[in-house]
Amino acid sequence: MLNLSSFGLLKNLRHGVLSRLWAPIAATIIRSGGPKVAARLTNLSIDRDTKSGPLILCLSRESFIKDIRELRRRTEFSYALITAGFTRFQMSWTPAPMQIQTFYQKYDGPGKTEALTKSTQYALQLIRLAGKKSQVRAVLSANFDYWQDAGFKQACKILNIPFIVLSREHPIIPKTCDIVESWYRNSGYHFDGAAIAVAGPSTELVLRKVGTVCRRDQVVITGLPRFDAWRDVDTSKPMQQRPLITLLTFTEGYFADTTFVDVLHAFSAAAKSHRDSPIQFLVKTKDLDDTMKVRALLGSDSAGNLVCDHEIDLFSALPNSRLVIGYNSLSLVEAAMARSNIVLPAWGECKDRGEDVMYPASNSAVFHLARFAYDKSQLQNAINTSINNPPEIDPSDNYKEFVNEYIYIPRNSDCSEQFESLVKKFI
Repeated sequence: MLNLSSFGLLKNLRHGVLSRLWAPIAATIIRSGGPKVAARLTNLSIDRDTKSGPLILCLSRESFIKDIRELRRRTEFSYALITAGFTRFQMSWTPAPMQIQTFYQKYDGPGKTEALTKSTQYALQLIRLAGKKSQVRAVLSANFDYWQDAGFKQACKILNIPFIVLSREHPIIPKTCDIVESWYRNSGYHFDGAAIAVAGPSTELVLRKVGTVCRRDQVVITGLPRFDAWRDVDTSKPMQQRPLITLLTFTEGYFADTTFVDVLHAFSAAAKSHRDSPIQFLVKTKDLDDTMKVRALLGSDSAGNLVCDHEIDLFSALPNSRLVIGYNSLSLVEAAMARSNIVLPAWGECKDRGEDVMYPASNSAVFHLARFAYDKSQLQNAINTSINNPPEIDPSDNYKEFVNEYIYIPRNSDCSEQFESLVKKFI
């Protein structure tokens, strides 16, 4: 019998020199021990909150962790974060066609009943283990249609606790909204939980148009708690004192992958022309893979004042940026929160209007805040101006109007408080 207190060994198996062995070892353990042993292993991964408030069990996802961090700081609830196991372990008994986001509900083939039964047993055991010292009052997920959550939703019904979603997905681009609507219409998906908290009106509108995912009263606009962190960031630094020109990558999935290469090379050329300036050029990437891809595109010919980095966070980079360049990225909303100047490329695949554009010139909030560069020379001119004679911080409400156009920011509270109020209705 495995000694589950051997956390050091398990940690080494998952992250250390023996990590390659962990997958087959885990699969063997799960096959022999089943859902209850899987739950015990998963329980070892839980990152527990220090507060003693009502316990909310969270299913970890990338970027969702940012929301949990702010919720821990700003609400009375205690958020316990499951960091590993709930995908890999459930794959051991879930048929491959049931491992497809949204469409798993349509599967009606061999192994379906057994898989759902085991996933429910797994979730029940995990919720009980997580709540040994303090009862779990709700389960929280980053999206409403993950296949990995099906057993947790059933367990919540059995235990009479709510399954709540704080949706990290926020479709804004018209083309993306159309794709999402078609996705849910084709899947026939139906949400089997209590409530869905969303970032802003566009997500609510998509769900309302589909009409069959959930009831209208189950969708609540709370905003994303991660944006509350901007309340604690000093964004008042004058442009002349800001040391960065920042390019936010749009390498894949932004409807402008090819033109990004042009923008990157124009950015690199501008860095070379200002190599004697104290200004630094930052290519802000999303993750290590993105960093490696951009460095390969740049080759060995980039200037010493150009840095490509995924580890620097936006809360540090953007308030120190006198100019931010990007396209179809929600991070440009954060650039507005940082009161940075914004330039949007608008040549090639990058456009200033259309169904695949997030920030169209026809939108007054965009028009009054951002500038468009219609070729490489205009982009380089905008960079030169930002270095030699940067416009000062706009004293008007243009930043606020730009932000409010894309995400919900409460006037008299924060997003964490709005979400806390929603959860309180169910517990």
